[in-house]
Amino acid sequence: MIIKKTLLAIAISSTVAAPAALAQSSVQIYGKLYPFIVNEKGSDATPAGTPVATFAASPTGTTTMGTTGMSSGNSRVGFRGQEDLGGGLKAMFQFEGVVSVDESPAFSFNRDTFVGLKGGFGTVKLGVLDTILKNYGDTIGMLGVSSGTFLSSSSVLRKTGFGTSSASSFHLRRPNSIQYESPAISGFQAGLQYSTTEAARTATRDPVVISMGVKYDQGPWYVAIAHEIHNDLFGGSRNAPTAMSNFPVANPTNSKDRATQFTVEYRLDKKHRFAFDVIRKEYKENATVAGRFGSYENTAYLLAMENRWSEQWRTSAQYAKAGAGSCTRIGAACVTDGLEGTKVAFGVGYFLSKRTMLFSAVSRINNGKSARYDSAEFGGPPNPGEAITQYALGLSHSF
Repeated sequence: MIIKKTLLAIAISSTVAAPAALAQSSVQIYGKLYPFIVNEKGSDATPAGTPVATFAASPTGTTTMGTTGMSSGNSRVGFRGQEDLGGGLKAMFQFEGVVSVDESPAFSFNRDTFVGLKGGFGTVKLGVLDTILKNYGDTIGMLGVSSGTFLSSSSVLRKTGFGTSSASSFHLRRPNSIQYESPAISGFQAGLQYSTTEAARTATRDPVVISMGVKYDQGPWYVAIAHEIHNDLFGGSRNAPTAMSNFPVANPTNSKDRATQFTVEYRLDKKHRFAFDVIRKEYKENATVAGRFGSYENTAYLLAMENRWSEQWRTSAQYAKAGAGSCTRIGAACVTDGLEGTKVAFGVGYFLSKRTMLFSAVSRINNGKSARYDSAEFGGPPNPGEAITQYALGLSHSF
């Protein structure tokens, strides 16, 4: 009885207090949960002793994957809101994090989490944020469940095909960010973002990410171009063999990695969407020691489509291809033979309601004999040349 009276008192006080709070600001709780069962299998790893690219790991001929399990992907919960400050100015905030729904419940605010101001001048945000390059180029996902799963195209599109470090990735969320986006004028909008990692700063190295872009979004057409610069992240060295790496050595070597991405999307009757992406990545380091990493460059492409056939049925398909590229070492030969890779993914969703969907998907990565593009949910990383095939069945609910 005491517990019931206490709960009733809390409910009444909350109801009375709510209008006063909402008069100044609004707060929303939202989220998306999409656990899925996935079977993944590796095959066709490059046999031991096969000649491979300079920056590739030694092939073993063995596979690393062969598992069936449940994953919650990037299932997420968030809180966002805004306050009207008058004169057209608004304060805004968001806390968003991944929530585990496949094992013991776990949650942390590790997705876009920020506070900002919005007005006639545009929008300014400070916090942990996706980059402009990712936001302007990642327009069509896979049934809305691709983020952080094996269905993400970024595993082939926006990183190198050698090594396992995420330092080469041009799709990651960045901490310590300040981001500005202009107002949209006649469909045009521009964005600029700067982020730093103070904890990793040294007397000779200053890890900084700068991301910028311009987009046009009006009618059936969406067109964007974005550019991103990574200073002293060593996306090349941290994926190259240790003997060729400049990252851990005590010399004043610096790195400057860049990516330029062009995206175009066409929307037919708001039900059928088609997109084409091309991205050029360059990893450069000013090393002077013979045999060390000098540079690596490659280009990758993406074709994507999403189709809504009725209120219930939706399909998505993607094809990504990364070229082998070119490379240099200081005073030594460098080859990229076998660093190419492709990814094909297809998914189908059936909507039980506007917020609840049953879905099934299949994905396959074909690695060149030297490449290690990776989409593993459980196993991995793949050995050089190892292909990855994955099948999934899941349930998605948004709120």
